[in-house]
Amino acid sequence: MGAGAGSAGVSYAEIAKKAWESGRTGLATMLLDHETRAAEQVPLLLGMREDGRALEKAVDSGDTDLVYQVLLNLHKRLPLGDFFKLIEDGGPKVAPASKLLQLYARDQNREMLRDFFYSDDRRVDSGLLLLEEASTQEDISARFNSTKAAQKFFSEDRERGFEARMVEESARLLALQQTLEKDVDGKAPFVGLSVSDTIMLCIQCGLSKRAERMRGEWKVSDRQYWWLKLRALTEMKAWDELDAFSKSKKSPIGYEPFVRHLVSKGYGKQAGVYVARCDPAKRGELYLSCGEYRAAGREFKEKGDAAGLSEAIRLCPDNLTKRELQGLLSSV
Repeated sequence: MGAGAGSAGVSYAEIAKKAWESGRTGLATMLLDHETRAAEQVPLLLGMREDGRALEKAVDSGDTDLVYQVLLNLHKRLPLGDFFKLIEDGGPKVAPASKLLQLYARDQNREMLRDFFYSDDRRVDSGLLLLEEASTQEDISARFNSTKAAQKFFSEDRERGFEARMVEESARLLALQQTLEKDVDGKAPFVGLSVSDTIMLCIQCGLSKRAERMRGEWKVSDRQYWWLKLRALTEMKAWDELDAFSKSKKSPIGYEPFVRHLVSKGYGKQAGVYVARCDPAKRGELYLSCGEYRAAGREFKEKGDAAGLSEAIRLCPDNLTKRELQGLLSSV
């Protein structure tokens, strides 16, 4: 048989099948080890219930379709726990099959993937999967529950303390955002925003006390908070409120950011109000950026800056003001 099998048109798989049908399972298995065609070898191994060997041979073949065929066959036939145990017990030999199963389940059967991670005690992967699902859930309660469940998985891994804290913060922020949306009768979309954007929206919705409370609870620095309030009030065009805020205490970011931010948004006139509180050496250039040519000219004249005055004359669109500036330049 050894001389004829595989060389006279009869494959080892065909002879092995006859041996198996005759009840000689050991011989059939031995013969299949000599079969070089995985497509013939693997289906018979599955039929013989040599599931682990079938999976190994499919992986060894490098044929992705064949590996998927084995996985789907086993998933359909075996209890879920036995199916997962077969893959786990296969170790490194069937690692490619494990990866393919995860790719398939992520796209086609999330419940299977969740069960697979749980059975393999992969807490971090379970947590990441829940976060991924939370990001696509429209129902806020479901999103909150998924986030809290993810946090629990991370907290059970000693090496993932940072991730556990971050996810816990996310869940806390989501709960707060739900409350804020109720407070404004759903007129502003808080859910899904970052901490910074949530604070900005609180300010814009008139929830200043909430914004201040968040500032403390989320450890937002003075500098960051001033930037957020500057941006929020600028978007609202709340100029009186912005002016009052700028005078509430010494600005931790200075006043040049007020000027430059307002100019960048097209509010040069409002920006000019804050130039006098900026570094004297920069006032001429800042007034110029605001379109305040006379004020810029006075600053350049005071410093004897002929180049600055020349630039102001070049940029000034008004002939009357331009002549005034030329008079200042002639006296420098």
